[in-house]
Amino acid sequence: EITCRDWSSDVCSSDLTRYLELLGSLYYLANRRERDVIERNILTVFQTRQEVKALIRKVFKGIFFHYSEKLIMAHRNYGILKEELRDAMEYSGLEHLDSALGHGGVILFTGHFGGVEFMPLALALKHYPVTMIVSFQTERLRESLMARAAEVNVELIDGHSEQVLHHAIHALKRGRILLTECDEVDAWKPKGDRTVDAFGGSVLLDRSLEILCRRSGSTPLGSFMVRTEKGYRLAIVPIDSGERPAEHDMSVAIMKIFEQFVMSFPDQWYQWKKFHKMRPGAA
Repeated sequence: EITCRDWSSDVCSSDLTRYLELLGSLYYLANRRERDVIERNILTVFQTRQEVKALIRKVFKGIFFHYSEKLIMAHRNYGILKEELRDAMEYSGLEHLDSALGHGGVILFTGHFGGVEFMPLALALKHYPVTMIVSFQTERLRESLMARAAEVNVELIDGHSEQVLHHAIHALKRGRILLTECDEVDAWKPKGDRTVDAFGGSVLLDRSLEILCRRSGSTPLGSFMVRTEKGYRLAIVPIDSGERPAEHDMSVAIMKIFEQFVMSFPDQWYQWKKFHKMRPGAA
C-alpha cells in the first residue's frame, strides 16, 4: 500500500509520481492495445502538429500524475493537505458562481481533466456547498473519502446507488453546487444523430446535462482545475455570456467549452482512451 500520510509534499509529488510512472509503463507494456487506442485518438486530433510524439509522451505522464493525485487526496494527512492546497490554489471566475448561486442550485460541469480530484476541496476551502457523484472502487476508499468530505461540508453521492438522479436533484434544489463530468461518454444520452464540430471533426451531443438542468432549474457553468507551474487554477466559465442558453443550444455550449480546455491543455485530459466513442458512428 502506498500512502502520503507521513510524507513531505515534495516526496509525495516526486517519488510517488515516479513510482506510478514505472507501474504505468509496465501496465501499458502488458496492455499495448489500450496504449495504441490512446495514441491513435491523439493523432486523430493533433496529426498536423510536428510535436505530436512529444505530446503523446506528455499525455501518458499526465495520466500517471493523475493517479498520484488520487492517492494524495485519499490518504495524505488531511490537515496538511488542506493547507498545501490552499497555498497552491488560484481562482478565476468565482463571480459567475456567486451570481448563479443567488438564483438557486448550480451544476458545475468539468471533465476527467487536470486536478479534478482536488476540485471539491478547492471549492470547500472557499466555503461553497459542494455535492459530487463518486463511484468508489473499494469500501475502504469510500469510508476514507466520505469522512474527509464531511469535514468540509462536501456531500458525496454514491454513484452505485439506485437513486443517484434523485439525490442530485435534491441537492440542487437545496441551493448546492453539483459537480459532474461531461465526458462520461459511456453514460451519454445522445441527441439522435446531432453533432457539433469539435476536436477537428464531428462529436456527438449529449443531452444529460440538459435534462438535469431542466428538472432541477439549475444554472450550468464550466469548471476546470488546471495544473499550473505554481500549483492549480480553478477556472469557472459561464456559458452564453453568463445567461442560461436555450435548451437546444446547451449541449453545444458545454462541448465547446470542454473542447477549449482540452485543446489548450491536451496533456491534462486523461480520457483519451475513450475519445473515439465521442465520434458519430462509434461502435
